[in-house]
Amino acid sequence: MQKKTKLISAIIASTAVFFALAPQSKQIAQEEPLSIFLFRRPCVNTGIGNWDRRTEDVSVGRAVYTSRLFMGPGNRAASMTCKLQPNEAGVIFQRLRLSFGMRDNDRGSPPVNVNIYLNGQRAEARTVAPGQGEVVTLDVSSTSNVAIETICSNQYTYCDRVYFWEAELEYPPIPKK
Repeated sequence: MQKKTKLISAIIASTAVFFALAPQSKQIAQEEPLSIFLFRRPCVNTGIGNWDRRTEDVSVGRAVYTSRLFMGPGNRAASMTCKLQPNEAGVIFQRLRLSFGMRDNDRGSPPVNVNIYLNGQRAEARTVAPGQGEVVTLDVSSTSNVAIETICSNQYTYCDRVYFWEAELEYPPIPKK
């Protein structure tokens, strides 16, 4: 009888430990939003400066980031507009996360003004100088178009590029049918 009690106790203890340590990945995965790179959406050039989707490592604030896009205003401006809605998957994007800055070794460049527009209305304005980075998070749940412009702060001096290492559109997981 004592052997059976010990065996049952061992089974109960093992089961409790198993459930305590078992991964709850399905629950966690449903709570975390999904994301896609903003520039995978249809985007068009809307300025005289240039921008390009190019992956390269850059140093900003003495930290290395992998940039996925740059915008070069030159001595004027660069801008682009991306379409969020409607889209082929019927996804309603919730948030836009942007992380961007100017390289440490661009010390001779004037600062660059970065404006973000949602449906044509300016939603955020930041100024970045060489060696400085910024982070912006915006609610885009009712947004059809996002525009980003970089404007050189000095028309008589060339401004270097602004590098974007994060430009993520977050959206909730699509429920399984």
